Amino acid sequence: MNWKHTLSSMMAATALAAAASGQDNWSYSGANGPDTWGGISGVCANGSMQSPIVIEGTESAYLNRLEPTYAVSPVMMHNDRHTIRFTYASGSMMKVGNKEFELLSFHFHTPGEHRVLTTSFPLEIHFDHKAADGSLARVAVLVKEGRSNVAAEELWPLLPIEPDQTTRRPEVKINARDFMPNAREYYRYMGSDTMPPCTEGVNWYVLKEPIEFSSQQIAALRGIMGENARPLQPRNNRMILDALPN
Repeated sequence: MNWKHTLSSMMAATALAAAASGQDNWSYSGANGPDTWGGISGVCANGSMQSPIVIEGTESAYLNRLEPTYAVSPVMMHNDRHTIRFTYASGSMMKVGNKEFELLSFHFHTPGEHRVLTTSFPLEIHFDHKAADGSLARVAVLVKEGRSNVAAEELWPLLPIEPDQTTRRPEVKINARDFMPNAREYYRYMGSDTMPPCTEGVNWYVLKEPIEFSSQQIAALRGIMGENARPLQPRNNRMILDALPN
């Protein structure tokens, strides 16, 4: 039996397990959905640089290239009830100009959180980085439905299906670069975390070129996580830069 059939048969049981187990104090719907996040952190309700946003009304600019130098990392994924998070081994960096950010983890949102003009996406991947001075950088990769993603084919049989479950497979390694497009042109703006406590001051880099996942791969993630996209937030006159090739 392949991973698609295995996941399909377990999704209903997973949903029941999540409902029966203890609940967090926030979620993406219901009584503790996004409209209530302000009770956890006032920034979620009153911040002026919240994410996600609609990417539109951009200004073209020559900006520093994104230069990821990611190494392969053993598989360690955690189902934290809100997303599937892949924790990355230390030492993988992304250089932006003279500044380096270390890749800490990446995680998934279904549907995609950002919208580009009028185009929405069924999936979005966030790559979380932190510099030595504590500043944060997040790279967003937009995913459209299409061909099966080879890297996902390797990881999907190992996805932690149960809430609070962690998958550790040190013998299986992956390079996060395999979940990014070859082109690195991007949109740049200042925003926030898209989960409580909605911390602001995050440097967002939304890659212009989407990658492809198959409909089955996207459905498998949605079946485990549910829909976990924060609603679009006000732009509040923030500048969105359209990085030109250089």
